[in-house]
Amino acid sequence: MRNKLKTVLYIARLKKSFLLGSILLLILGNTAFAQLYTIPDPAFRNKLMSSYPSVMTGNKLNTTAAKNFTADLLLTAAGISDLTGIEYFTSVYKIDASFNNLTTIPNISATTNLKYLFLNYNQITTLPDLSALKNLLELQLNNNKLVSLPPLNALTSLDYLFLTTNKLTTLPDVSALTNIRYILIGDNPFTSLPDFSPNANLLELHCHQTGISEIKGLSALTKLTKLYCWQNNISDLSGLSANTSLTGLYASNNVLTSLPTLTNKPNLVNVEIANNKLTFEDLLPIAAITGLTDFSYSPQDSIGVYSSQSVRLKHPISFDITEDASVTSNIYSWYKNTAALPTTTSAPLVIPSAQQTDTGSYYVTITNPNLPALTIAHRVWRISSITDCIDLTSYAFNVPFNDCKIGATVQSTVVLNGGTAPYTYTLTPFSAAEPIVSTSGDFTKVAPGQYTYTIRDANNCGIDTVATIKKPASCDPVIMPSGDPQMNSYFIEQTGTAKIIDLGGNTILQLSVPAVWYGTKADGSLADAGYYVIVVNEKKITNITVIR
Repeated sequence: MRNKLKTVLYIARLKKSFLLGSILLLILGNTAFAQLYTIPDPAFRNKLMSSYPSVMTGNKLNTTAAKNFTADLLLTAAGISDLTGIEYFTSVYKIDASFNNLTTIPNISATTNLKYLFLNYNQITTLPDLSALKNLLELQLNNNKLVSLPPLNALTSLDYLFLTTNKLTTLPDVSALTNIRYILIGDNPFTSLPDFSPNANLLELHCHQTGISEIKGLSALTKLTKLYCWQNNISDLSGLSANTSLTGLYASNNVLTSLPTLTNKPNLVNVEIANNKLTFEDLLPIAAITGLTDFSYSPQDSIGVYSSQSVRLKHPISFDITEDASVTSNIYSWYKNTAALPTTTSAPLVIPSAQQTDTGSYYVTITNPNLPALTIAHRVWRISSITDCIDLTSYAFNVPFNDCKIGATVQSTVVLNGGTAPYTYTLTPFSAAEPIVSTSGDFTKVAPGQYTYTIRDANNCGIDTVATIKKPASCDPVIMPSGDPQMNSYFIEQTGTAKIIDLGGNTILQLSVPAVWYGTKADGSLADAGYYVIVVNEKKITNITVIR
């Protein structure tokens, strides 16, 4: 009996020893056959040792344990510069290595179950090929230094794409990403963006601060709820007109000259469109939308163009405003050289007749009681000078007929600048004789002599010049001071000093010539009938008979 008990106890001890040995062998075997890898980046290695010791054997990565690791790999703010070794974590669903010092990441093509890749706030310039990550739902690389991207069209499960604040100039084709709902690519120096028409499930598009001038495919984005496109060079968002899902439009600091239809969007609550080129005509319909909690519309760019011009004296000046032609509730406050002029409710400012004091800079500010936060200024009209109201470019006289008794027929050809019809033409003799007036510029019965030739327009603007009508060569030197008005004078054409001398050798009149002698003496009385000599510069030029 005692021997039998000893046998039983021996067998029990033998089984226990065998079991312990097997366990020890298993442990030693796993350690012996597991591949150990030295993580080159100390910060990465220390993070794994402190947060994920199950994948480490001492200070080395157990690649088998890494392969079987299925929890989220959270490596944020750990001072990591190199993620080499992360390629062994092929079964994880999420990698978050944001807020580190990474410049690139290893090839993680084998991590095919990966759904979330977060690499925000690093120094990454390029990415490896990601096309094998078919299950990726969210790719985040905000605040890096990306200059290019690998192809993205293979990531057909992608729901979120975050690329804000990088150095990207182009975005790869995203036409195959038909399930994507959020694209955040603002603060990149894009020269253009792809057509977003295929991305019909987009809910939010963030493309602010990129410098783009258009967003292609807007009309197809009927599910879009928020568009962030502020601080670009966009002039047209009309593609949003048919969208009825929009809740927020953030389009400040662009060059919009009109807006899409916004009154058909029942859920719209945020509209930010300040610093564009919009006027009250564009903005007033939005002010009537009920439910807006945020409507930012001021300031807006000034309207019109700067102009500088010279205006003619007595001509009307009109400063016209073509913007907001259909708005009747605007108030216009006019200024000249910063001094206030009368405030009006009609757009144009009219100065009926320009004077020299009207030179200066004019501008207008426009307000509307329904949008009290906004004042729109028109760019300056500069009146640089007030010139003569009419200029004579050229004129010529044609004398087709000239008779000693009847006088000359004069046809004038005149080229004017700045005048306003109708015109009046006048020949006024240098003597006190009555002027000759014409509405056509043609005259008849014009005696030889010197005249002031005057042109006046409808504003009484005019020019004065001197015209000379010569006497016919065949005319006898005879004047009749009391007779026919065409015969009451003699025109002395020479230049110098003329003397009228009677038969007794007496000088009855001395005058500067060219000039007309009207048969008078120095005291203004009529000369006696008789024979006289005309001497110019002490040389006799002709004899003349005065008949009374």
